[in-house]
Amino acid sequence: PSSNGEFEDVRPDHMAMAALYALLFFNSLVFSWACETGAWSGFDQEAYAGSLWGGSIGGIVVGLLMIILVSLPLCCGVMKKQGKVIGAIGIVLGLLSLIIPYFGAMGSCAPFMDAACANRCTGFECTQYDKDVALSACQALGVIFVYLGVFGWLACVLGIVAASMACCVCCQCCNAKLDTEVIAVQQTPVVPIVVGQPP
Repeated sequence: PSSNGEFEDVRPDHMAMAALYALLFFNSLVFSWACETGAWSGFDQEAYAGSLWGGSIGGIVVGLLMIILVSLPLCCGVMKKQGKVIGAIGIVLGLLSLIIPYFGAMGSCAPFMDAACANRCTGFECTQYDKDVALSACQALGVIFVYLGVFGWLACVLGIVAASMACCVCCQCCNAKLDTEVIAVQQTPVVPIVVGQPP
């Protein structure tokens, strides 16, 4: 309890610990490989968690930027003449934001497996097959975890919204429609000529 007699909420920050769940899972699988029970050399847990979070944050940022960019011609009517170019950029980068968390998950497991294999006892070294199988399993779990646990799904939502809005810009919907200029054509009046009379 606190000084005033009330109980304080001392629950851990779940968002800060979420990125370590996948790591703990593989710790239980490969801990028996290590010759020493101490900390593994050459492995940074903060860098592992940062790689998972970095992919998700990168995808979210790209998705938000593309939504803002395509909103200029679509909602505000700004830069309508460059709408096709803006729409193309929004589609490409909007779709790219869907897979940025995937790249973060792919790059997070290699240092983990290198550290696990480096600490195995003499005579029980990792074969390339063992390392490839464990690395594939780690990456598969990392992909599932990064999209469900560390907001990779939000990057997907923002990327789809950005790409959809970019398609609307390319189709000149809403305020992205180009203004049509009306050109007035001046006609010369025709004077009727009566037959039988001199002009």
